[in-house]
Amino acid sequence: MDALFKEHHINLDYTYGDKIYLYPFGDIHRDTDSCDVDRWQWFLSNAKKSDPKKTYFLCMGDANDFASAREQSSLKIAKLHKTTMEKLDGIVQRDNRKIAKEMSFMKGRMWGMLDGNHNWTFENGVTAAEDLAERMDAPYLGWLTHITLHLNLINSNGTRRSDQCCCIYIVACHGRAGGKLVGTSINQVDDLKKIFPIADLMIMGHDHQRGAWPTSVLVPGDNGSGLKQKRQFLCRSGSFKKGYSDGCAGYEVGALYRPSDLGTVYFEIALHRDQKKGMDRIITDIKAVI
Repeated sequence: MDALFKEHHINLDYTYGDKIYLYPFGDIHRDTDSCDVDRWQWFLSNAKKSDPKKTYFLCMGDANDFASAREQSSLKIAKLHKTTMEKLDGIVQRDNRKIAKEMSFMKGRMWGMLDGNHNWTFENGVTAAEDLAERMDAPYLGWLTHITLHLNLINSNGTRRSDQCCCIYIVACHGRAGGKLVGTSINQVDDLKKIFPIADLMIMGHDHQRGAWPTSVLVPGDNGSGLKQKRQFLCRSGSFKKGYSDGCAGYEVGALYRPSDLGTVYFEIALHRDQKKGMDRIITDIKAVI
């Protein structure tokens, strides 16, 4: 299956002083022995305590592990019986039901579900990521997505200001990997800037690394007011899969990869109003928390 690109738009009302929290997470590999279940349950427990009106989630793919793209190609060549394939479909559906139940509190707050490279295709052509997105009442966003977050400004009396809206641009894809060095990992995220040069957040998963690195770019100011510096973040969204666990085998061991810093990152998004020399500017303030 070819990699799919999708655009997605989200509209939220915003009052100055508020904070919006975004948790991009993925590479859980929940159905494997090497999933760090305790850490995953800790993440879920803390996420449940978050303010439901201000906290949102983005699933970066590989919620489960069953059959990589290469393994599925081998199964297709083997031409297994239809009943065998249906049994394999049933395993994936069972695993999706389990993790959807664990994440059920995120319904209505999940901005989308991305493909991963462990993305089973059912006999009817639907993928595991599409199936999980439907169970979570979340949009399916393919392998690469551009999300425009429209923050509609609200007056202190609760009315919407029809003249002002601020947009936050988020690019996310499950990602690709290659190389053992930290610099290699972040350079692959930086490749997204060639396609989306003014995005605020650029997020990849896949290589199980976790971190957020700030960078900056010069962009034209409002109403021709000259150039201004825009802060951006390059992010790897982390994982919940242990590379090294007594008695467990994995590709990390064979390739001598370093252990991943498990868990996820999250972002605080806020807006500030700046009034100088007759100019009324909206300043975006984004912080990454690791």
